[in-house]
Amino acid sequence: MSKAKEKNKLTKKQEMFCRFYVSNGHNGKQAAISAGYSKKTAKVIAMENLTKPYLKEFIEELEQPVLDELGISEDWVLTKLKNYSETNIDDFFDVVDGKLTLKDLSTLTPDKISAVEFIQQDKDGGIKIKLINKRACVVDIGKHFGMFKNVIDANIHSDETKRVYVVPAFNKNKSTAADDLNR
Repeated sequence: MSKAKEKNKLTKKQEMFCRFYVSNGHNGKQAAISAGYSKKTAKVIAMENLTKPYLKEFIEELEQPVLDELGISEDWVLTKLKNYSETNIDDFFDVVDGKLTLKDLSTLTPDKISAVEFIQQDKDGGIKIKLINKRACVVDIGKHFGMFKNVIDANIHSDETKRVYVVPAFNKNKSTAADDLNR
């Protein structure tokens, strides 16, 4: 029996929720429904379950053997994202006699090649290369390190932790601060 299951005596529904959550790609609402919770309350139950430390620990225990087998770790993911964000289009082209020419792709590192979303040649011989979205990679790295916080847990002159919502003063969709808090 796992530490999380043994320590906190997960209910059968909680255990099933965790197993479905891992197997369905982290869809909390669907995991709750599959585990036997009501469709009407599934979203709320999922949010509640995912805030319980012992359930989060059990989910991690379920996922760890797969990550270990695949050799995937936080370092591996962050390294991949960093490599993608540092790959530039000039890694793929040279300027020879004032003309842009495609480099021999076999001379590029696997990290550079893996940053290519697609490559195609048109009927006139032109080459199009699209790289993975560098901005998204940088944002994912920033999120991993908690650089973009919208909610802050604060303990200000009190024994209780309060949740503080940071609402942007200006936003694109013209919603009000109250609208942002109700999302």
